[in-house]
Amino acid sequence: MENKSIYRSQTSLGFFEIIRESFKTTKRNVKVLGPILVLVFVSFSVLDFSQKYMLSPVVKDFVSQLAKHPNMVQDFSYNIDQGVLNDIREILLVKLLFMASSCILTLTFLVTIISSSYEAHTAKVLDPKDLTLIFLKTWKRPLVTSFYMTLLSFGIVFLYFISIGIATILAGNSWTLVFVGAIALSIPVCYFYMAALWVLSVVVSVLEEGCGGVKAIGRAGELMNGKRLKASLMMVLFAVTYGTVHQIANAVMCDNMTLGVELAIRIPLTNGLFCLSTLFMFVVFTVFYHEWKTINDEKEGKGYYLPIANGDA
Repeated sequence: MENKSIYRSQTSLGFFEIIRESFKTTKRNVKVLGPILVLVFVSFSVLDFSQKYMLSPVVKDFVSQLAKHPNMVQDFSYNIDQGVLNDIREILLVKLLFMASSCILTLTFLVTIISSSYEAHTAKVLDPKDLTLIFLKTWKRPLVTSFYMTLLSFGIVFLYFISIGIATILAGNSWTLVFVGAIALSIPVCYFYMAALWVLSVVVSVLEEGCGGVKAIGRAGELMNGKRLKASLMMVLFAVTYGTVHQIANAVMCDNMTLGVELAIRIPLTNGLFCLSTLFMFVVFTVFYHEWKTINDEKEGKGYYLPIANGDA
């Protein structure tokens, strides 16, 4: 039976309505997201375990060398032990290897979450073959978008440093304190807004054909027009949740724990929360994208049609 379509007029969902709708979408899509979540969680945990165990003896050797030669940092350019160089080289190589592996895992995870959640929100369910084809077709766009968002973030950090430097030079004026205070207050606001823009830009780059990089960032900024506070509050919610559980994980650690026991407690707890929060965060922003795009299309007179799944027809 062919899918039917109905027109559904949309009004802007509130903060808690978005959360509720995201829970519904996740529940509807649990058969797809569940196995992927478990696979990604296990993969990240194995990577973390491997990295810690591989680097543990190297780091201990490097610290012992540093204790024997306290001036090693100052003499680094012309009087460095070959063993220390080998330790540094091994640490860098392992870090780069695991960063590349984490990047591939994260990219796969995000494309799968966004694609399957969008289809589930519009009453469709994708099978593994469809998800594989979507990933092969779209993986470059979120990667390019993230690269440009990284450059933009570095640019903003640089502007903050310049602003603080100017304020320091001009110190002594009462207006300078006001200026520095305004800069300090704007930092968390800018951070959470940029984080929301980054996430939505990735969502846009996955879901919109031919939209990646600067174009995806511009499109995300356009969709967030008038909704910046709501999007930023979502990022605050996820940051507070992850930070709280991370602190709990640190609190349960004891000084006399072995490395194996510490990793067995910390990594599953932090990685499990990271995977869950990342999954739900991108589901939320995928629902955001759908609602904002629908409203924009209605304003432009395009209308929006949602498919009804075969089972509901």
